[in-house]
Amino acid sequence: MTSPHLDPIPATSSPDNKSHSSGEKNAQPAGVECNQSQRLAFIRLMVAYLCLCHAYFISYLDMNSVITSLPTIAEALDAGPTVTWVGTAYLLGQTTFQPLYGRISDITGRKPLLLFSMGCVTIGGLLCGTISDIGGGGISSSIAIIPLVAGKYQGFASLTIGTGAASGPFVAASLIQTFGHNDRWRWAFWVPAILAAFCFTLLLFFLPLNPVSGGFGEKIRKIDWLGVITSVPVIVLVVMPINSGGSIWPWDNVKAILILSIGIVCLLLFIAIEAFVAKIPIIPLRLLKTKSALVLILSGFLHDFVWQTTQYLIPLFFQTVCGYTPLESATLIISFLIAQGLAGAASGPVMARYARYIPVLRCGLAVWTLGARLKLLFGQKTHVSIYVDVLAIVGAGVGWVHQPGLVALQANPTDEDRAVATGTRNVFRSLGGVVGIAVSTATYYAVLSKSLGEAVPNWVRDSVLDGTWRAGDSGTSEYESNILGARMEGFRAVFTISVPLIALCLIASLLVADIILKGDNDNVSEETKSRDSEQRVEAP
Repeated sequence: MTSPHLDPIPATSSPDNKSHSSGEKNAQPAGVECNQSQRLAFIRLMVAYLCLCHAYFISYLDMNSVITSLPTIAEALDAGPTVTWVGTAYLLGQTTFQPLYGRISDITGRKPLLLFSMGCVTIGGLLCGTISDIGGGGISSSIAIIPLVAGKYQGFASLTIGTGAASGPFVAASLIQTFGHNDRWRWAFWVPAILAAFCFTLLLFFLPLNPVSGGFGEKIRKIDWLGVITSVPVIVLVVMPINSGGSIWPWDNVKAILILSIGIVCLLLFIAIEAFVAKIPIIPLRLLKTKSALVLILSGFLHDFVWQTTQYLIPLFFQTVCGYTPLESATLIISFLIAQGLAGAASGPVMARYARYIPVLRCGLAVWTLGARLKLLFGQKTHVSIYVDVLAIVGAGVGWVHQPGLVALQANPTDEDRAVATGTRNVFRSLGGVVGIAVSTATYYAVLSKSLGEAVPNWVRDSVLDGTWRAGDSGTSEYESNILGARMEGFRAVFTISVPLIALCLIASLLVADIILKGDNDNVSEETKSRDSEQRVEAP
């Protein structure tokens, strides 16, 4: 017994991708083997699928286990406002190397890249952060590039992501509460590393490898090294002043302005190289000429801008404003993570049943927009049930967006472009997360500083801004309500930013073509297929 083909590609053309069938497809650069799909016996398919799910679980466990530990890490290392660099640095490492993953996987094959990434998570976790971000980005990219048969398996992958994300905060919070503060927060890094070593072994023996033909040296030379060299300073030099502005550096600091200016110059240089110099660009600009692909890639940036901000700042809000412990904070955010996983799991069978991704995607964006608006109800004295219910709504919206967005993008480009299109989307998603945390952090500290104003003495204000102030500190009890109120204003400003961004994504989804997915359309009624054909003919 064999499985269907492992590529969820469109069965029919649409106005957005009709050029793929002729000119564009023939114009693909030669020399890079891109189509690595293969048919597997059902048992081997299930074993390989479980290995990939385990890798997904490790990646999101590693990413989320540190979230609830941030206040503890800040206290143990006397990090103050620089603790936000924990999240930013992780995503920065992911983003910096994302442009390479799509092309390298075409050269070496998907399995070697996935094994390398899992090894980075193992070693990086043992070193408490070093290079684990590189591994995390490689895992998500490698698995996303591997198109799973039909839509249903994408949904189950979302459930795995939700499980890993939900387990991470509990693992970290439980270890901190069990062993005490001091250096025990390091277990938040060590536990994922131990599990990653086990996963590496499973992938090595049970994940099939489809060998890639061609000379290794020739393919290495075809990589857009100029693009890689210019993309790294773009990401680092643009994010650094945004993340540090208002908290570490004043916004008018010469150093911040100079770094940002150099980053913008590098960005313009990178665009010129990709457009006019690179033979096989790491981010082909032709992908952005297709309306659906352009909307999906840019929407991915905004999705992660809001999503990562929610994941990193909600636990900080619970602990620094509401006074919850790390374990209590993890308990409150669990509704967000479980709803995300369950909604993602449900999205797969729905897409498989109707061979459609647009209805699920738009429904998810609508629910997410509603949840983002409801977050403005959060306050220091808000009832716990409101926290739980609102975060569950947000999580459901996220779950109905992430995997359908990936399926939608993989349905639009040609087979040759699928890996690099997925990699490009991952680059923009990761960049959105980095910029989101940086902008949100800068917004929070700007509003916090303004709200404190003349309400507290300068020495109290300074201790709040550098992160050394704790509720109950001697001589500050009379200012405690003002400090917590100022923190609340800072978080509310961050929550407000997310509402128009997700609403914009919902409106933009109206521009994405909805086409039947190959491999799923056997289950679709003739009426649905006929309606799809009519829509394609009528489209401009």
